[in-house]
Amino acid sequence: MFNLKRSHTNLLGVTLLFLLTAACAGTATPVRHLSSDVCLVMPEKTTREEVISFLGEPDQKMTTAENQELWLYLKANKSFLRKMPMVGDQLGTEDYETVTVTFAGDRVRTCLYRQLSESEFKEFNTELP
Repeated sequence: MFNLKRSHTNLLGVTLLFLLTAACAGTATPVRHLSSDVCLVMPEKTTREEVISFLGEPDQKMTTAENQELWLYLKANKSFLRKMPMVGDQLGTEDYETVTVTFAGDRVRTCLYRQLSESEFKEFNTELP
């Protein structure tokens, strides 16, 4: 005899598994781990190509006053409350991770990681070339 209760349980399990798999497959944007990945960049040794393989494409490319190329990587970290729809801008906190990499020729000259509050990040943006 066909067990209706068991078939519903199996169907529910398969449906949940499908939904979880579909949710994971939708994330096409790679996650950045700037605080750990930046440790792979070694001044005077790491090349541009290696920086891209470690950190990905930079968010911004600039030229400094000393005529050196500067790459900027940014990551915003929002607290749970800040992510809430409609009221999140008034609640919670947001901080920023930044990595600035300068080059001398094809090699990294300097690499600097910083974690900034919202006010520090606004000041940081005004200091950029």
